[in-house]
Amino acid sequence: MNNQDYDQEFWQLIDQFIQFANEKGQASGAPPHVAGAALMFAASRFNAFLLARNAGTVEKFAANRDEALAYFRQQFDKMMAENVNDYEQNFDKYIGQ
Repeated sequence: MNNQDYDQEFWQLIDQFIQFANEKGQASGAPPHVAGAALMFAASRFNAFLLARNAGTVEKFAANRDEALAYFRQQFDKMMAENVNDYEQNFDKYIGQ
């Protein structure tokens, strides 16, 4: 699989996760912020699992903890800033006002 295929799969997964959160949130009657918090927690839980699986031992997992946390914080801050900027530039289009 080449980078373009990975990029396309990446964006398709994002759309699917958002659609899933919207559908499940609406079906359960949960407010959107609850679905958003659940999605964020699920992402952190899944990434913790990946870190543990890749570490192989609890000692390696613990040794890489601070570096991994810093990496994920940095990535989240970058992604959040990009999305906030996108919404600011496209507010009327996305929100429909």
